[in-house]
Order: sequence, then structure tokens, then C-alpha cells
Amino acid sequence: MKTFVCLTAALMALSAMSAPLTKAQKAGKKVKTSDADIVLVAVGKENITYGELERAFQKNMSRRATRFAEIPRDSVMDFIELYTRYRLKVQDAFDRKFDQDSAVKTDIGNNRRMLSETYYFDKKVVDPTVGMLLERRKRELQAQIMVFLFQKNDKGDTIRAYNRAKNCFNLVKNGRDFAQVAKDSSEDTETGRKGGMLPFFTSARVLREVEDAAYSSKIGELYPSLVRTRVGYFVVKLVKNEPRLKVRASHILFSTNGKMDSVTASQKADSVLALLKKGASFEQLAKENSNDPSTAQKGGYMGAYYTRSEGLESIRETVVPEFERALFALKDGTFSDKVWTDFGCHIIRRDSTIIPDVEKERDFVKKEYKRLFFQADKERHLDSVRKAFGYVLNTQSFSSLLRTIDTTKTASDTTWLKNVGTALRALPLYTTPSVKYSVGAIADSLRSRKDLRGTFLNTAGIKNAIYKMFDQPVIEKMTSGLENEYADFAILMKEFRDGIMLFKVEENEVWSKLKFDSTQARQFWEPKKNSYNTDLSYDMTEIYTTNDSLAKSLRKRIDAGEVIGDLAKEFTERRTLKEKKGALGLVSTKTNKLAKAILEQFNPQKSGTTFGPLAHDKGWVIVSVNDIQQPRVKTFQEAIPDFAPAFQDMTQKRLTEEWIKRLKNKFKVALNQKNIDKLLIKK
Repeated sequence: MKTFVCLTAALMALSAMSAPLTKAQKAGKKVKTSDADIVLVAVGKENITYGELERAFQKNMSRRATRFAEIPRDSVMDFIELYTRYRLKVQDAFDRKFDQDSAVKTDIGNNRRMLSETYYFDKKVVDPTVGMLLERRKRELQAQIMVFLFQKNDKGDTIRAYNRAKNCFNLVKNGRDFAQVAKDSSEDTETGRKGGMLPFFTSARVLREVEDAAYSSKIGELYPSLVRTRVGYFVVKLVKNEPRLKVRASHILFSTNGKMDSVTASQKADSVLALLKKGASFEQLAKENSNDPSTAQKGGYMGAYYTRSEGLESIRETVVPEFERALFALKDGTFSDKVWTDFGCHIIRRDSTIIPDVEKERDFVKKEYKRLFFQADKERHLDSVRKAFGYVLNTQSFSSLLRTIDTTKTASDTTWLKNVGTALRALPLYTTPSVKYSVGAIADSLRSRKDLRGTFLNTAGIKNAIYKMFDQPVIEKMTSGLENEYADFAILMKEFRDGIMLFKVEENEVWSKLKFDSTQARQFWEPKKNSYNTDLSYDMTEIYTTNDSLAKSLRKRIDAGEVIGDLAKEFTERRTLKEKKGALGLVSTKTNKLAKAILEQFNPQKSGTTFGPLAHDKGWVIVSVNDIQQPRVKTFQEAIPDFAPAFQDMTQKRLTEEWIKRLKNKFKVALNQKNIDKLLIKK
């Protein structure tokens, strides 16, 4: 990634030139899609198009939504010049055949391997799955379930859970009421007592296997097979499949959880309903009558959009079922009759409804998918690719190996192969297109390779070790055609290649020549030397103590004629200064906190003055200012740290400008002003 630092830093310098868009600009001419191929500048043999410039601008300026044609003309021209200089440098690198350099080839190959695998799985696995999940999130489902959990003492044998699930599945299939069977037999008590009924849900909100079953079912039908998950078997029946809606709602609550009984609550609700039906303000009545403190002062408004599958957007909490059913039975702008819940009596108004924009949920869904499911999907996909390319694990040999070894150990245990006999060692374990690797060959690699010695000798551990040994050619073959299949990946690879070339050529032409030349540095310093001055500084001796009484006593002893250094050696609590008799030496009033405090509080004009006790550094100090050094012009050697960065920056710019001048003579640069005027909005 370091290879793009130089270009990115340079391009970012233009951000200050890009003013916010005006209304006139926003209403101006838009660049057509076909215009992306129009050439704006030729650099040597390379034609640079509007599309390429816009991509570079949006990426490097962090303004992805801004059209290149909509920024001020001066900024456009500055960016074209900056990008032209970048392409000149890259062309120079190719002209010098740096692309044939072995180190550059290695860097390019490493970058491609690093990026191609991630890109491949994003395109082949992540993006399609996230797209499917987003499509599902346009609907909200309600289902009934029965759960039959795997038990810890099953030790991998799931037959008990399977049999119980299968029996209940058959009962429902043969006509028994799902709700009753769930109440009698489901091992999830929370849903079981509700007849197996789940609240409404949408994609990425329930167990993946249950979601898949529900979304592939028809309303009222039992899913045709048991659903196995990591926790147990499920029986699933789809009850409802409805559009997912976001609803704004308000309510007035007459609470029965306080002093008001249900009769009084009902009477008050009747009175308010009568006023509402006559046209009274719902908001005003809510403020005057509602017992819900979180909504009353907002005119009853619940504060956020509500969906049945995810609740209120602000807090992700759902309301009680009775409230929810009443709300979704209303039309926008209408209010309910009395609705009773455990909280009391409600009057509910459905204010408005919108359809969710699922694209705005893409980042959330992608994050959740990658966190929960991607790794398993990636492995399944890789398995299919391995088989297609002829990389196959012999499951019989693998099972024989696992039965023979102690699966609680790791490959670092020197005795783990003791029971693996000659016959088992000879069995084929992993087949590639060119070689069959035996159990013995794989085992020897686990034992000899340092990076594999920590391998756990269980199913997952040994498989992962085998894939680590043999997956690289699979991944390289799998990702080999990405540039042809995806234009944006080809662009990405070109950018990384050019970035590496840029780094190489700039190292040769600029960075390797940035040596500190004393003669040139002195010429740089001479006219500016009066700008580099030393700080006002004090030579000080200090006694530090956290005991204020001791500090006062020591000051009296100093005033009586005792030497502060002798007292510091005996009493200072700063261990590093005991042997130095409290001597701080010469310190700057700009950088030393104590010297700065002495200057601000006392501004001593002569040396030999003692100050304190002063509160300082969570304790008390007595300070003697032994000498005062006034600011003076620094010598050349003293000033080097101050001006060196500016001098080096000047040198770097000079070297770069000299280089660019040579490149413009070497490679012809031609602006197509006619096309630029045609495409850009006139300012």
C-alpha cells in the first residue's frame, strides 16, 4: 500500500482548490456516459480520458459523488496538470524498463495475490449473497417453529434430537395442529408456549437455515423437511409473508400500572375518542392525557419509524403484539378504537408509511453476513473449486488417519505418529492434478514444517493444514481471469502496478538524491538566519517534595544561608536529581514546564534568585535560577534542525521540477482544449 503514498499525498493537495458546488453548477450540464471515453490530454503515447480523470479525482479527493465537470475550472486544470505529471513519471518508469526488475515483479505479484482473493470472494460470494439478502429484506415473515436441541452429552450423536423432531414433523404433516404439538413438545419454551409462533422477522435477523426455509416456503405450508442448524433440528411452517413497511405512529396511553384502574382508563379513553372523532388535535390530547412520559410531550409520537421485524429504528425494540396488530390494521392518518395491553388502554394513530430503501441497509447486511456466515460460505465455495480443478481429499484415508491418532494433540507432539503404520502411511490422502500425496507425505510435512507444527490434529486442523500446503495454485487459477471478467479489477491492478513503478522511479530520481548538502544548506540558511533564535533559558537548581511543611522549612534554611544544592541532595524526592544536587541545567522557558512557570509568575531579571515553595507537579518546589541566557541568533549548526525540513522540501521540489521538465521534453504532452471546453461547465 505504501506505493500509493506519494501520488495520493500529491493529489490530496488539490482538495483545497475544490470549492463547494453552487446551485448553478448543480443545475448545469451533466457529462454523458459516452463522454467518459473522450480524450482530454495525451501524455506521450497514452491518451487520458474524461472517465479516467474523474475516477482519479473522486478517489484521491474523497469526493466520490462529485462529477469532475462540476468543480471550478481552475481546479479542473490544476488536477489535469497534477495527473499528467503522475502519468509522465509512470511512463518514465516503463521507459527505463523497471517493470522488468525482479523486485518490482515480486511486488506486483504479491499485490495481486493479496487483492485478487478478496476481490474474487466479494464478487462471487459476498455481493450475490448480500444482494439476495437485501431482496429478502423487502418482505417480513412470520413463522411457527418447533425446536429440538442437541445436548452436550450427545457427543456428536444427534439421533435423539432427530427422532423427536421427525416424530413431531410427521404428526403435523398428518393433520395435527402445529400450535398444539409445539406447546407439547418443542424444547424452546419461549416459543413453545406461544404455539411455536415467532414475531415477524426479515433477512439477517434469525438463524440462517430457518430464514432459508421460511423464505422458500408458501404461506400455510409446512417446510418439507427438518431444518438442521448448529443448535438443533427445527420444524418450520410459514404463517405470513408481507411487504416490509416502515410506519410512523403516535399513541395516547391510559396506564393501569399506577393509580388508575381499568374502568377509569376505559372511561377516559372513551372521552378522548369522542373528542378525536369531533376533530380535536391528537397531539394536544396526547400532551394533556397520555401517561407515557416518553411520548406525551411529543404529541404521542413514538420517536422513530417502526417495522414489525426490527422495531423502532432508534432503539431496535418491538412493541407488544396487541399494539402492533392494531397499528398495522390501520390506514395512514386514522386512529384506532381502544386497544388493551399489559400497560393499559391505548388509542393508536398510524401517521405515515414508507417502503424501506434496502440499499441504505447494504453496509449493515454486508457486515452481519461477513461476521456470521461468510467464512462457511467461502469454505464451501473453495471446496467446489478444489474439486473442479482436481484437488480432492480422500475421505476414507482421512477417516482412517483420524481413528488412529490422538485428536487432542498437536503436530508439535513428537509421538503423534506412533500408531500410524506402514499400510496407513501408503494410502492416498490428497490428490492434485499432477501428484497423489500419501498419508505419510502429509504427516511428514506436518512434522517437519515449522509453520504447521502447531496444527491441531482434529478434522478442522488437519484439513486447514492440507489447504495451507496446496491452496495457493488453486487460488491463483481461480483468480486468473479477473482482469478480463471485471473491468474495475483490471483498473485496480493497473493502479497498483503503476504505483509500484512510480515508487521505484521516484526513489531513483528524487528520494535517493535528497542528501544534506552543507554548502547548499548554508546558502539556504544565510538570508534567513536571523529567523532562527535560541529560547530564553534558565540554569536552575530544584528541590522537589510532596510535603508542604518540609518545603517551607527548607526555604527558611536556604534564606538562613544553607546551599540549595546540598539540601537538594538530601531532601529532593526526584531520585534522578539527588546525585546532581537538584541541578536541572539549562532549560528552555518554552519547552520546560517549570521554567515556563517561573517566567510567567516571576519573570526573573537577574541570576542567583530563589523562588518558592511553589505548587508544581502534584507537589512543592523550591527553585534557584543560577543563570539567565537571553535569546540570540543560532549558529548554522544549531539552526540545522529548525530549517532542515524546509530545506529538504525545497530540494525535493527542485529535483522534481527538473525531472518533470526533462520528461515533458521526452514525452509530448498535448491538452485537447476543444474537448475540455466541450465537457466542462463554463464558470
